[in-house]
Amino acid sequence: MSRVVSFVVLVAILLVIAAAFFRVMSSFLLPLFLAVLLVVMFRPVHRWIAGRCRGRERLAAGLTTLAILAIVLLPMLGILVQAAFEAGAMARDWNSASIKRKCTSLREKLGLELPPTAVDDELEQIDEQLRTLAAGGRASRPDIIGQLDQRASLLRPLILSDERGRSWETSPAWIECGDLAQVEKHARELHDAVAALDPEETDEAKLVAGVAAARMGLERLSGDLLGGPVRSWFKRQANPTEEQLATLRERARGFADSMALGGAKYAGDVLPDLLVGLGVMILALYYFLADGHSMLKTLMRLSPLDDRYEEQLLTEFATVSRAVVVATLLSALVQGLLAGAGYFFAGLGSVALLTMLTMLFALIPFIGATAIWLPCCLWLFLEGRTTAAIALAVYGAVVVSMADNLIKPLVLQGQSNLHPLLALLSVLGGVKAMGPIGIVVGPMIVAFLQALLKMLQLELDAMGGQAKDRAK
Repeated sequence: MSRVVSFVVLVAILLVIAAAFFRVMSSFLLPLFLAVLLVVMFRPVHRWIAGRCRGRERLAAGLTTLAILAIVLLPMLGILVQAAFEAGAMARDWNSASIKRKCTSLREKLGLELPPTAVDDELEQIDEQLRTLAAGGRASRPDIIGQLDQRASLLRPLILSDERGRSWETSPAWIECGDLAQVEKHARELHDAVAALDPEETDEAKLVAGVAAARMGLERLSGDLLGGPVRSWFKRQANPTEEQLATLRERARGFADSMALGGAKYAGDVLPDLLVGLGVMILALYYFLADGHSMLKTLMRLSPLDDRYEEQLLTEFATVSRAVVVATLLSALVQGLLAGAGYFFAGLGSVALLTMLTMLFALIPFIGATAIWLPCCLWLFLEGRTTAAIALAVYGAVVVSMADNLIKPLVLQGQSNLHPLLALLSVLGGVKAMGPIGIVVGPMIVAFLQALLKMLQLELDAMGGQAKDRAK
């Protein structure tokens, strides 16, 4: 009895200490897991180095750790340097003049150009004076009607002539209807309606009807030049005034300042943890390489599972983790190279930077390479290269983005015996449940479940065989 009590107390103490141990180590689980992944991925490199070191495990582990850091960190550093150079070149070319050119090109392509400033001002002044006339008293009518008649007389030649006073040979782009004859007709109707207004009119009903006729003529002419109310609103939003641009610049500067301060604060909070995690990962990588074999033996000795099941789980872990990492990196590499070819043939600059950014974003689930090639398509469209923009969009959607859905399931199914659909769902579900690390953990959980079910089946079959033997 005392032995049972002692065992129960021992298990209880073990559970309490295990919970405390997990709480202490929880912040280092991700660096330790990444170190294990690196050990699995670079096991062939470690074996080769260990063979050259002739049994000196510590030296082999140190050299392998340095090799892994060089293989992983040096390419990342090269990518950052190249990206910085090309980004600097792009920033030097990105100035106010180029922004205005792009905005002008966009307005021309979408047909959102406003009439010349003189025409637009006259339209607004006529509209305002008609409103004033409808609400004003008798004393101000002669002056308002006189100004309206003068503006209506000047408006027609302003619309139908260029800045040199020459009549348009073809309809300018800012005339929405594209029909000069119709514009001339409605401009004449507006002038006639204004000319029909009598400042000495005593009948208010006739004055209201005359103002309504003038407003109808103005609306028809404005519709010819600006389109309907919705189209006119879009045009005015696409053609901000200098005051509006100054306000937008101030808001953008304030937003950028707040983002910079927030980013600096976030970096100050995260950077220490990131450096500590990186240090823990490097130390763990070295000790896993040097003492990993003895660590595994100790864990297997403490585990109540049969040794063959433990070895099977370890094999599944190595196979699945290697398959997931290879599938993720291979998919990002292929998407980046395919996208780079598209950028080159589309005539985009900074192809190296765009290719590397595509590879980087291809590693991010649910965002992927689309975050790079889609803005490139919009850029081509703004530059007036519509055919190249459409071709790159089709190529990006059909070839680049679909490559991810082909490569990952095929690699995972080929190396880990997971069905392609189950492999894809395990990656997506893992990312949704655990974040980026779910790319590896999701398929691993599915593979472990599959292996455990097979072990359970073997145990049940064995138990069933023993029962039959006893029955005999």
